[in-house]
Amino acid sequence: MSVVAQPSSPSAPAVARNDVMIPTDKKTLLVVDDEEGPRQSLRMVFRNDYLVHAVDSGEKALEFIRANPVHTVILDIRMAGISGIEVLRQIKALAPQTEVIMLTAYETLETARQAIRHGACDYLSKPFDLPTIRDAVARAMRLRNISDNVASTFERFRHLTDELHDANLREEMARTATEIYAGVLHDINNPLTIITGIVEMLEMQFARAASLTGPSLDDARNKISLLSKQVSTCTAIIARYLKLVRSGPIDSQTVSTNLVLSDLVSLLKSHPSAKASKLLIKPLDRDLMACINCTELIQILLNLTVNAFQSTSQPQTVEVAAHRIEEPVEVAAITRHPLSVVVNESTFANRPPLVAVSVSDQGKGIDEAVVSRVFEPYFTTKGPQGGTGLGLSIVSRLMKNCHGLVHLETKPGAGTRITLYFPAVAPTGA
Repeated sequence: MSVVAQPSSPSAPAVARNDVMIPTDKKTLLVVDDEEGPRQSLRMVFRNDYLVHAVDSGEKALEFIRANPVHTVILDIRMAGISGIEVLRQIKALAPQTEVIMLTAYETLETARQAIRHGACDYLSKPFDLPTIRDAVARAMRLRNISDNVASTFERFRHLTDELHDANLREEMARTATEIYAGVLHDINNPLTIITGIVEMLEMQFARAASLTGPSLDDARNKISLLSKQVSTCTAIIARYLKLVRSGPIDSQTVSTNLVLSDLVSLLKSHPSAKASKLLIKPLDRDLMACINCTELIQILLNLTVNAFQSTSQPQTVEVAAHRIEEPVEVAAITRHPLSVVVNESTFANRPPLVAVSVSDQGKGIDEAVVSRVFEPYFTTKGPQGGTGLGLSIVSRLMKNCHGLVHLETKPGAGTRITLYFPAVAPTGA
């Protein structure tokens, strides 16, 4: 009977009988010894338990292992050609899961150490007795079974991990898409509210007069100019989110801080939330160009000022103040406590000149229990009918895009201040 192992089916080798391959569940045992006597003795001992293949050199053993799955090898240490220790080393490099039992007629402490160091599972002396060699092979086969089970379990674990990763990726993509859609709707809401207010005022103005001349005409023209700006803002917001969906880079631009603050005054005149309250703007004494897209800065300040106006139902003064900073911000020195939150510290480009813009209200403040969550998407303190919970999340993301820092301080019953720190450059020609 000759033994033929099939590489394509390592768990079920086959025996060739009359040219017909008969599958078997027996494991493969390779005997490597350049002496005929021990080689044939081992073949006879194990022929009923395993598929036994015997070769007379290390070169043939390595050739067989390259082409066939082998579970256990009985390997003589001293052979002509490649030494048993070198064959052991190469077997472990080719098939680390293969168990190897070393045999020697010249046992020394050094050869035993070498064998164990290179991964042999056992080390026996010639001549061997049958119970000892049987126990050694059975133990090696059990070790191989354990190794195979571990490998199989690890492969199943890897497969499940990949599936979990794919599921998480799909969930993250869906969540990101949802946030993008919600962000578009939220961001467009402010300019649409302003547009609605301006249109209502124009309708009232046109209803009261058959024709417009002089100051009335100029006022109508200013309102139409504001409408145009808000339509442009909506277009820019949509363009930015489309670029995000397509994974394109957000344009890096600069904008005059004082110009944006001036625009903010004009825009909020028509916002319903600002009607009963006062907006106080403190521009820079010497203007700086904030390193942020104009539409994004308007969007940030609109979010914060509208939130400030909505912080209480009572008339109040909302202050938006800009400050020029000529030294790096001592971020570590910013007081940290349950009513103080710093966002985007790790991405902050803390290189002067910098511009700080703070938005302060006189509202009811934020409860200590929820301060740490206010920048989370969809978290809101306004109740189910009061807001989407996206405003501060969007502010945080836009500030991160421009490498800016956000610091929120609040005091229940006494209001909230949010300070934005932007990288900046001096205006051209300044």
